Amino acid sequence: MRTIAISAVLAAVAALALGAGSASAKSCGAAVINDWYVDGTIDKQYPAQCYREALTRVPEQAKIYSDLPEQLDRGLRTALTRRGVLSTKTTITRPSRSTAGHRGPIQRVLGELGPDKADSIPIPLVVLGGVALLLIAAGAASVIVRRLNGRRNTP
Repeated sequence: MRTIAISAVLAAVAALALGAGSASAKSCGAAVINDWYVDGTIDKQYPAQCYREALTRVPEQAKIYSDLPEQLDRGLRTALTRRGVLSTKTTITRPSRSTAGHRGPIQRVLGELGPDKADSIPIPLVVLGGVALLLIAAGAASVIVRRLNGRRNTP
């Protein structure tokens, strides 16, 4: 009876240990991204597979407004060089944005107009320009209405 209880406890501990190991293997890319989020740099060294997984998990905002993808590329290049797989002239391609799934019409338009490159016009600036034009049009309409009303009321 006692041996059955001991073997049951050992089986439960082994199952927990195996489950924790697979969970940490699945979150390898998340660990790299979390390392970067702490202070904006990747301080530890990770296997190349972790950098590849992290490149697929980079949030869209981080792709646009941070250097996380470049740091992940650099880390992947370093990891592959450590293993002797990568020569100094090999380039690494990141996953394309089109693999993000179905995007609606607004996301497609904003993706085309949005700040993909350093020389593109930022979306907030386009919105503010549109609001400014709308206010100018409203002011012009107000002036026109006042003049028309003023002409009708003159004797």
